[in-house]
Amino acid sequence: MSRRPILHLHADLAGASQALAHWVAARLLAALGQQERASVALPGGSTPGQFLAALAKQDLPWKRITLLPTDERFVPADHPRSNERMMRAALDPALRAGAEWLSFARGEPGLSPEAFAKQLAERVARLLPLDVVVCGMGEDGHIASLFPGEPQARLDPNVPCIVPAFPIGLEPRISLSAMALREAGEAALLFSGEEKWAVFVDALRLLHKPVTLIITENRRLHVFFAKRT
Repeated sequence: MSRRPILHLHADLAGASQALAHWVAARLLAALGQQERASVALPGGSTPGQFLAALAKQDLPWKRITLLPTDERFVPADHPRSNERMMRAALDPALRAGAEWLSFARGEPGLSPEAFAKQLAERVARLLPLDVVVCGMGEDGHIASLFPGEPQARLDPNVPCIVPAFPIGLEPRISLSAMALREAGEAALLFSGEEKWAVFVDALRLLHKPVTLIITENRRLHVFFAKRT
């Protein structure tokens, strides 16, 4: 894991979000220059909101692009804990322009996380390898719903591209697998604040956090860091 990340340092989250939106747009256009369709996996949560809104305003052939989350809580799309409503609202200009949205929200009542993950994996597998993935990072160094110490955060080529996750004290989640994230054509990370910066630097040194799963020998990880929100 010798290829060090490329750092994009910004004073605030607004600047980092705009820069990341332009970066993703350029990568999608490059992919579409070689193929008919492109895909990008996007993070939920509070930090990426400005980035998602900025991305949706990019001048792209949206009808040729599939948008999907990196992960989602195992709840219906209209649940207060779901990320989908926020993400779709931020991405509305792109969706109205024809972008495809691949939902990770729980649909059929009574379906287990394991069964839903298996169903969803059949759809996501058609998109692999993803052209671009953008991850956020938690204060514990997790990305998507791959948490430190959990079996889902291990690289295993035999694991499906979608995995159920069961973080302690939280609702179950549905997540792209470590291999699906790692094998994407391009990868970026967005986070802010000195505390998370310290977590990231420590993870690079010790290689003990899930965030390092998206650093590979084949392509550089682009890190968009904002000193403040």
